[in-house]
Amino acid sequence: MKGVLRWVPMGLAILGGVLLALCFPPFGWADLVWVGLWPLMVGIWMRDSERGAGRRGFGLGWLAGMVFWMVNLKWLATVTGPGYLILAAYLAVYFGVFGWFAATAGNPVRERFRAETAFEGMGRSVLFAGGLGLFWCGLEWLRGWLFTGFGWNGLGVAFHERIQVAQAAELVGVTGLSFLPVFASAVLGQITMRFWRGAKEGQMERHWDFGVVLGLMTLVFIYGSSRISAVNGMAAEKLRVLLVQLDAPQFAYKVELTPDEVHAGLEEETLKGLARVEAENERLVAEAGGEEVELVGVDWVVWPEVVLYGPIFATAEGRQMLPKSWETIERMQGAGVRTLIAGINEYEAETEEMIRAGEGTVYNSMIGVTGEELQVHRKQHLVIYGEFIPLVDSVPLLGKIYEWVAGAPWAGNMGRGEGAEGFVLAGAGGEVGVIPSICFEDTVGRVTRKFSRDRPEVMVNLTNDGWFGTSEGSVQHFANARFRAIELRRPMMRAANRGVTGLVSATGSLVDFETGKRQVLEDEEGKPFVRGSVLVTARVPQDATRTLYARWGDWFSVMGLGVGVVWWVVRKRLSVVSAKS
Repeated sequence: MKGVLRWVPMGLAILGGVLLALCFPPFGWADLVWVGLWPLMVGIWMRDSERGAGRRGFGLGWLAGMVFWMVNLKWLATVTGPGYLILAAYLAVYFGVFGWFAATAGNPVRERFRAETAFEGMGRSVLFAGGLGLFWCGLEWLRGWLFTGFGWNGLGVAFHERIQVAQAAELVGVTGLSFLPVFASAVLGQITMRFWRGAKEGQMERHWDFGVVLGLMTLVFIYGSSRISAVNGMAAEKLRVLLVQLDAPQFAYKVELTPDEVHAGLEEETLKGLARVEAENERLVAEAGGEEVELVGVDWVVWPEVVLYGPIFATAEGRQMLPKSWETIERMQGAGVRTLIAGINEYEAETEEMIRAGEGTVYNSMIGVTGEELQVHRKQHLVIYGEFIPLVDSVPLLGKIYEWVAGAPWAGNMGRGEGAEGFVLAGAGGEVGVIPSICFEDTVGRVTRKFSRDRPEVMVNLTNDGWFGTSEGSVQHFANARFRAIELRRPMMRAANRGVTGLVSATGSLVDFETGKRQVLEDEEGKPFVRGSVLVTARVPQDATRTLYARWGDWFSVMGLGVGVVWWVVRKRLSVVSAKS
């Protein structure tokens, strides 16, 4: 029997990893996040021995994390099998560090397990659960920052369809939302241990600490409901935007359409979208019977990431766009497009000849074009081993590793943009500030927040998830991106080459609260992998000020990391003093 029990903690760790993985697309069983870490904590706390507790906790945590990320990132195997395994193993380390903490300084069951009073027991349980929750938030923040960061699918992201709970992201960011499920699992883990030992001793306790969990969940739900009502009730102007998706297939970096086919396809889908708007206006006029009617207009048209193949080149004399792209833009303007936002490459060099020779620095850029006015934003947060490789020029082996992993030669590091200005474009009855993001920048809150100002604003994301085919990678990407709208209280419009194209309201909803219309491009089965366009209505707050998150960023999670480290050091010293005495 003892031999069997030795394997129970490992089984519990694996169960915990599976439960957490089921919270995210393609499964979407979000409510499991409240108990996902419960089995892992019970598995860690089952062993009373202090000898080797940290190593055991790290091992169990790493195992749970490896299971979680192997399931969670399986879409990455469509691009690179070795990269998928390496990334999963690395990300699991953060679970391991949490397991080490939970087994040592954050272990609430090692010392004086039974409290003298029920109140004291509840206080101890809540204190340790809070410490564990704070430390987890800190680790998620660290994961999203260290080595340029990969903050994908923190536990708070599981609430992307539970928007009442998600509203607290405007205060603490999405990493701060992870405190709630970790706190709940830590309390449940302690209750489980007390119940188990109480049953063995024939004495049962009341579990008042569970009431704290329910109370905290209720408060967060009430706050979220009130904020949704308040945000939807803010004075706002309508900005109507046509989002276009080509759904072009892609293998590694190569789009399986020619540049001419990409340009022609985008023009065709844009014209179709404009024609639908015109037909809708004709219907409204006919139904009005001569009475005044509000017609539908298109303020902006948004195309995805790097879809214009005539690049911009920046020289000492200024910026120039090659005719291939500018002629496409002029045709769209002739068809009635007022403002076009699209993705393009920009080269920085002294002459056009240098660019065509492959010299100079290339940027992944977003442009906004109104008439002849051109505004350019350069991507700032680059994808490691996608858009840049550290030290690749001095260590050529790193480029060879990329070629082995991705199955394509390394084309060289891209340039990194600077500044925090964004765009200002006409629309919504005046001027609208544009908070730009390109590709997975929409999953990095610290990047988007620095563009926010106290003015009417929207977020615009251009992305290309074609690398991942029709896997759940695109849906997970969109789930992570939705929290930027809540964190900043700005609607976010998103155009993808292949993935999820649509509008996220300032409450994180995909549904227009006035019309009840879902503002996402989908086929009849509700799948986002479709060619076409969708006309969305962004409600731009006119008196919007910056949120707490926009001003202070991930203050809660950074504080949590600090609290966890201090707690760990203090508990370690107390243990040493206790052992000597």
